[in-house]
Amino acid sequence: MSEFPEIRKLKNKTLIDRVFKKGEQIQSGSLSMHYLKSEENNGNIYINVAVSKKEVSLAVKRNGIKRKIRASIIINRSPIKKKLISGYYMILYKEKEILTSSSISKNLKQLIRKFKSNN
Repeated sequence: MSEFPEIRKLKNKTLIDRVFKKGEQIQSGSLSMHYLKSEENNGNIYINVAVSKKEVSLAVKRNGIKRKIRASIIINRSPIKKKLISGYYMILYKEKEILTSSSISKNLKQLIRKFKSNN
């Protein structure tokens, strides 16, 4: 495992399905994170972001929320690299109303703290 893991996008459909079937879940505010630990991916962290169509029906709003979550991942890159272990992560938005970027970032920081306390 490398000392400085890379954060990459999780794109593989079978891996995403495996995260939901075999992984664990934590929730903080409007964000939920499903994760599956893996040592076979060279110490990298793979993250995907999703917003349910049932929660937010308009695609424009869903894409805006995903952009805000990805931006907060970029802002919190160093705590993510320090506290998350290598594996696959799905971050889900679980709110009907659209939150501000600062509240999404706050929820992401809480998720990272909760993950560290669980492991």
